[in-house]
Amino acid sequence: MAKSLGSFMKMLEEKYPERMLHVKEQLDPNKHELAAFIKLLEEKNQEPVVVFENVKNVKGEKSMFPLVHNLYVTRSLCALAIGEDPSNSQMGLGIRFGEIEKEAGPLDVVKQSDAPVLQNVWQGDKADVTLLPAARYHEKDVGPYFVMDCVMKAKSGDFYDVTPTKNLVYGPRRMSISTHGHHHLARIIAEHEAVNEPTPVAVVLGHHPAFSLGSCALLPYGNHDYKTLASFMGEPLRLTPSATLGNDFLIPADAEIIIEGTIPPGVRDYQNPFGEISGHYQARMLVPVVEVTAICFKNNAMMQGLMPGHAEHIILGGLPKEGTVYWAMKNVVPEVTAVHLPHSAMGRFSAHIAVNKRTYRDVTVAAMIALAEQPNLKLAIMVDSDIDVFNQTEVMWAVATQTRWDKDVTIIPRVQSFRSWLGDAVCIIDATHHEEVADYPEKNRIPEEAVKRLRELGF
Repeated sequence: MAKSLGSFMKMLEEKYPERMLHVKEQLDPNKHELAAFIKLLEEKNQEPVVVFENVKNVKGEKSMFPLVHNLYVTRSLCALAIGEDPSNSQMGLGIRFGEIEKEAGPLDVVKQSDAPVLQNVWQGDKADVTLLPAARYHEKDVGPYFVMDCVMKAKSGDFYDVTPTKNLVYGPRRMSISTHGHHHLARIIAEHEAVNEPTPVAVVLGHHPAFSLGSCALLPYGNHDYKTLASFMGEPLRLTPSATLGNDFLIPADAEIIIEGTIPPGVRDYQNPFGEISGHYQARMLVPVVEVTAICFKNNAMMQGLMPGHAEHIILGGLPKEGTVYWAMKNVVPEVTAVHLPHSAMGRFSAHIAVNKRTYRDVTVAAMIALAEQPNLKLAIMVDSDIDVFNQTEVMWAVATQTRWDKDVTIIPRVQSFRSWLGDAVCIIDATHHEEVADYPEKNRIPEEAVKRLRELGF
């Protein structure tokens, strides 16, 4: 049986039931109740996958679709999603992600009659997205949003791009699509608009979690993302001709729900405020719009959501990028040993990078590669290889006790300005041990043989 959200949930129920939480009480996502529930879980340090079985749709009526959240709330869940041991959830998992993204997996195009996602197709006035449980997550969100993956096909027809983004619900058959300058989706829209053609788009509201993990890999424009997703899935990715976008536009056959639509050239509308990954509200802006042509869904479908700016969003976006950045640095600076995009910087804005430093060049070059590779990165903290990059206390110890603030902090202007209030500069902090400096003190250590001896005694 092909992998799907349902197959992953069944595996969790059977092998890891403690990771699952079913909520039967009725909640209204459009009144922030789902977000409030997840916040309460966070306050209790609880991290289950949550199935909201009784939610309201945008109309305020009982939704026919349960809503699933927190599929990426821990790194160990992400390990399970790609078939790895959940105990291998730190640097080993990031390295594995970087290896998987280099591979192109096989695709399997199946007939529409064999595609579960086309078991039900709403078209015309029935294709009403307000029948779905879209959510407002933060107090000043301007309206209900879908926050999942969007699929587009290049104008050349040679590849598909799959990118996680958001869609504001304007009305029954009209949504926004949030594409920024560094998004490949924006480039595909521009290619279609250049010849005054609408851009077909499919919004995937649920699939096996490996699908979205693969969509977050940092790969160049022109990469066939469906093939990358097949690599993350660990099996051929089943595709099928779309319901309304033509037989040459393929959609994931085993998705839960897909909204099909077209983006008319030159048409823009406002979206936001929206509470985004940085923990701030994204400002009101003009964006392209989607005219909905169909809602497709399998029998007994579940809708998948993502809580912006919280654990599942931070880990989903950060973890795959750790592997990309690690290998980009490692290929040039073999002395790089680890990288982590920490929770404290939302898995985007800061990187802890460990190097087995030979010279200052190893530190500087590795940091510059990371800043070039990760478009949101503002701060690269460089530490020695004996520092655990996943331990914030160890990293900040190195920053506080080994950084010479007049020599080891480098500000580079005009690098990255996606969030204008943060300016366009980036920063490198060299918090490595400076043995080349006269009188620089040696680190104190507990003898390893003593630790080993006590460990063998069972302590």
